Amino acid sequence: MIQLDLIGNLRDLNLLSVIVRMVLAMIFGGTIGFERGLRQRAAGLRTHMLLCVGAASTMLVSQYMYASYGVGDPARLSAQVLSGIGFLGAGTIIITRRNQIKGLTTAATLWATACMGLAVGSGFYECALVMYVLLIFILLLVSILDNKYLKIETSTAIYLEVRREDGLGDAIRFVHEIGWTVREIKEFPSGRPDVLAVRMDLESDQALRGDISTIQLLREQESVIRLEM
Repeated sequence: MIQLDLIGNLRDLNLLSVIVRMVLAMIFGGTIGFERGLRQRAAGLRTHMLLCVGAASTMLVSQYMYASYGVGDPARLSAQVLSGIGFLGAGTIIITRRNQIKGLTTAATLWATACMGLAVGSGFYECALVMYVLLIFILLLVSILDNKYLKIETSTAIYLEVRREDGLGDAIRFVHEIGWTVREIKEFPSGRPDVLAVRMDLESDQALRGDISTIQLLREQESVIRLEM
């Protein structure tokens, strides 16, 4: 009976429930953001924490206005949160100079974190907890499967500086050995007559997502002076 009363009190709008909801939002959002921060994404610990707490507070304000003044629509404010998060998520999506789109997962994580914050703020603890567990599962375990076992068509580009006298023969040979194909080579001014600077567009239809890091081994080639990805 005491347990049921406690749960009921946490669903009501009171000081205890406000504290519990805000702290839960901070913890849930912070955990998700910590994972993004470990992967050095644009939105990390503080961003996700602030987002989840902000979404939770929006729902609390909506409930307070409705309970105290009989005005306001909680669904309307929550809809504005979901609309506004689109701008924040769009800021994490970039198209690199290699025409690759990055940041979609982080943008989706921000949106899901905002939804989780709304669930916490409304007192729907069960939904928030299930969302939290599923987000952790997707970002950690599913990410491992995605990176290690799913083969996709992959393209990337590298900026390479080699000794002009050695040329690109060794670098191209290495790229082919690790399963990549050189699609295009474009020369850039290096500022030094003895250095050949190029951008190499690479592609592979058999590489794993994690295999892009293998190209870093190209740095060990004797002719390579500089490599940027």
